[in-house]
Amino acid sequence: RLEMLEELDISFNWLSSTIPAEYGNMISLTSLSLHSNYNDKNGYFTWGIKSKLPTELGKLKNLQHINLSDNYLTGTLITEIGQLYLLQTMNLQNNFLQGSIPKEYSNCVSMKEILLQENNIDGESFGMP
Repeated sequence: RLEMLEELDISFNWLSSTIPAEYGNMISLTSLSLHSNYNDKNGYFTWGIKSKLPTELGKLKNLQHINLSDNYLTGTLITEIGQLYLLQTMNLQNNFLQGSIPKEYSNCVSMKEILLQENNIDGESFGMP
């Protein structure tokens, strides 16, 4: 279950999978980096993390940094991120996410940087603490 693991970085590995819900069991995790796991071959994604953001990420109460950029994440931003009060940086740029930024993200009182470029995020912005 890796409950004591504090840092997980498996970036640049051509992963072709989803983000397992079991990652939510890594309760000591402070940094999660799964970025740049795609292969764009002639306009077609042949590898990459292809999934929606699992709601179980909201269980990672010690998480300070998350980088899931440059993958094939789809769906909307999950409200459970708003439960991560220690989160400082969130990089989800260059995916296929859509919708608006949940108002719950304003609960992330330690947040310093949110990167959402190259997605289809819309809606009104809100004030961060």
